[in-house]
Amino acid sequence: MAKKRAKKNQKSAIKDKKIASETSFKQKLTDKITNNKSILKFAGLYIFYIGIFTLLYITFKDDLEFFRNITADGLSAILGMFGIQNSVFGSVIHLETISLKVIDECTGIYELLVYSGCVLAYSTTFDKKIYGIAFGVPAILSINMVRLVCLAFVGVWYPAIFDYVHYYLWQVTLILIIVLVTLLWIEKVVKR
Repeated sequence: MAKKRAKKNQKSAIKDKKIASETSFKQKLTDKITNNKSILKFAGLYIFYIGIFTLLYITFKDDLEFFRNITADGLSAILGMFGIQNSVFGSVIHLETISLKVIDECTGIYELLVYSGCVLAYSTTFDKKIYGIAFGVPAILSINMVRLVCLAFVGVWYPAIFDYVHYYLWQVTLILIIVLVTLLWIEKVVKR
């Protein structure tokens, strides 16, 4: 009898622990969600804005040729100021040893979409968001042009490392720059 009662008590204790564990898990999850509500809100809004930007990009992708051409013309003019002979035809820049084709990824459009998504999703006033976009977009486009000029110099003078600089060094650098511009906006605009 005592063994049956002990076994029954043991099963009951295990069942109680399991229920307590499930309740504890649910409570912990609820607490985590409550404590991270602002992060979850930012993530949800960011995904929403990136979704909208992606749909707009897909819809108007074929109409972005002017943006590629403007980027190529701007790069050509800057290279000319540095004394680098070049010619531009549409979105292709011909240099002495290399030709560079400006595609959508070269224009900075993706970086602008990521940055704008962050700014719009961040919890602050509408005026501060407009300010962030108004000053962040030209900053990112300028940095992107510096990137293209550097790539052109590497293509002319050090073609053996062009792919490394293009695909690795500048990709990581652009990600860091987007993060830095966003943090700068938060520190200098949002927190004031």
